[in-house]
Order: sequence, then structure tokens, then C-alpha cells
Amino acid sequence: MRLLSLICALAFTAGAQVDGVNVSVSRPVTVPADQAEFTAVIAVSLETTQQQVAQAFRDLGAPNPVVVNVAAGVATYTYPPPTDTQFFYQISFLTAPNAVKDLAKRLDAFRAALPDGFGAMQYAAVLNASTAAVESARKTTLPLVIADARAKAQSLAEAAGVKLGAVLGVTDYSSGFGYAAPAGFLLGSFGSSSFYSSPSSGTQYTFSASIKFASN
Repeated sequence: MRLLSLICALAFTAGAQVDGVNVSVSRPVTVPADQAEFTAVIAVSLETTQQQVAQAFRDLGAPNPVVVNVAAGVATYTYPPPTDTQFFYQISFLTAPNAVKDLAKRLDAFRAALPDGFGAMQYAAVLNASTAAVESARKTTLPLVIADARAKAQSLAEAAGVKLGAVLGVTDYSSGFGYAAPAGFLLGSFGSSSFYSSPSSGTQYTFSASIKFASN
């Protein structure tokens, strides 16, 4: 009977021990925009090839234009509406932020005097942070996040009456959002307007980490 009571007491004591200190912390960061992402949608005749469309954008100074979507149909948003089926090409390319205005002027001039075979066009330019810029910000911020986590864990350990030990595990993650094109900017849903987003504060990211510390 005494042996059973001793075993139960030892089990209770082991269960009452703190199994490490787990904390989660976050730091918001504004990552400066270092690129401009253009998306253009243009209607062309069925005789106009994809190569001709891409070359037209290259001639305008668009670096490495990529066709990301193609559809066929009849445009109903222009007047007078065309009677023939057309191809709709969605083109995407990246450029430096300081080149946006000049390239936008070229696109506007191209749209004002479209060559044969080319129809209505709309484009959007969005400034955002590149993958490299986000990764650089992550590497800079992560040590600060871990320092915040240690300070928070130390406070919790003192409140629990235990001593904080070494880091046992770290999981980091991030979330962010840029500035998207207007709602409704979809293939086949456009008119004669253009859109240029120029956020002054960059892209908002939150870098976070969940860290487990040993305790004794």
C-alpha cells in the first residue's frame, strides 16, 4: 500500500513539472518595393500570333514579356462591338520601379494607335517587393524575433518559478500582402482604362516564430 502511494506521488510530481517554455512572437516589417509588375490584357485577331503579341511588347521596352493566359471570344465591351471572334492574351512582365512611368507612357501611346490585328488593351502596374527583398528582410528580422521570444520566455519562466534553458526548436513563418490590381481585372473583362498603383510604404510583411526553450 505504501509502495503504491509512493509511485502515485512520484507520478504526480513528474506530471507537474514544466515541460519547457513555448512562445510565439511576431514582428511587422515594411519591405520596400524594388520591382514593378505589369499585367496587360489585349484583344487581337485570330490571325495575330502569340509571337507577334510578345514581340509588340518587347518593342515597347517590356523586359521578357510572358504570356500567362489565352482565351477566345467576342468582345462585348467596345463600341461598336466586333463581329469576329478574337484572341485575348494576358501578358506579364517585371521592370524597375523607376521605369514604370516611361513604360506606361509607351503603352498608352501604343493603345492610342494600335497596329492592324490588335484591339482593345488594358494594363495594370503594381509596385511590390521581390522574393529576394523579402528573404533579405526575413534574415534581418529573424534574430530580432528570436531575441523577443527569449525575453518573453524568460518572463514566463520567472513567473513559473523555473530556470530558462537552451532553445529546443524553432519554427518560423511569414505572411504578407502587396497591392493587387483592381477587382474585375480579369481576362476578357476590361475596357480602355489603365491602372497604376504606387504605394509609398512598400509591402507589409509579418515575420513570426514559435520557439520552445528547455526549462529546469
